[in-house]
Amino acid sequence: MMNTILSTAILALLASTSAVTATPVKPAPTTSSSSGGAPTYTPLTAPEIKALQQELLLAPSYKDKEQVLFPPGPQFGSANNVTFQFVNKPTGLPGQDGSVIVGSVDAIPGLIGTNVAAAIGFIGPCGLNVPHLHPRANEFLTVVQGTLIGAFVLEEDAQFTGNNNIIPQVAMTLTNYTGMLFPRGAVHWQFNPTCEEAVFSAAFDSSDEGRFQVAQTFFSSQPDDVLTASLGNPSFLGPKNIDKLRNTIPAAFVVQVESCAKACGIKTK
Repeated sequence: MMNTILSTAILALLASTSAVTATPVKPAPTTSSSSGGAPTYTPLTAPEIKALQQELLLAPSYKDKEQVLFPPGPQFGSANNVTFQFVNKPTGLPGQDGSVIVGSVDAIPGLIGTNVAAAIGFIGPCGLNVPHLHPRANEFLTVVQGTLIGAFVLEEDAQFTGNNNIIPQVAMTLTNYTGMLFPRGAVHWQFNPTCEEAVFSAAFDSSDEGRFQVAQTFFSSQPDDVLTASLGNPSFLGPKNIDKLRNTIPAAFVVQVESCAKACGIKTK
């Protein structure tokens, strides 16, 4: 009899414990969130970016920076201030010839003090990411779609240039998921030699990498005598021709290579 009572008591205890542990717990409320429960990205406005930049530059410690980036309040728990959407279209090329979208401190204030930046590039068929350099960062570029030829110019050295004044360059064909280093300050470019779109991702070891486009920068030299003297004072390069050249140099990051475009049957401008 005693065993029966004891067994009944144990079963009742187990049943009550199971009932307690199986009771569902209501999740804590979240702010603007996706179906997965995490907050969704909202682009920062220009005034918001500027205000965050100023606050972060005045924050003396990492903990203070956290307070700026992830302030307490209704939106706490959101990483919006350290998030950036490079392209807001699901597919498609942002520009006809291509474009490069950079995520640096100008767009992501949270990068201040990190020595990190990134870029996504779209280079159309026969597109050229024109010769340029980054004065404050090394770049590691990885092709994620298509094919690119990457190249950069070596430092001038009599051992290589000899008497022809031609500074050598090194180049590599980059296919899917192949990456290449472009050293800080080195003039470099990427060319899509195919009739299909190419896409790349690039990482920089500075949050403010900068970019100088070589032709545009060089022909901005003033006065004209400085420019012509550096070219060896050629007789054909008078003031009118210099102005004509200045007006034809594109400001765009990516342009088409005409000979390749003709081979692909692409109409050039």
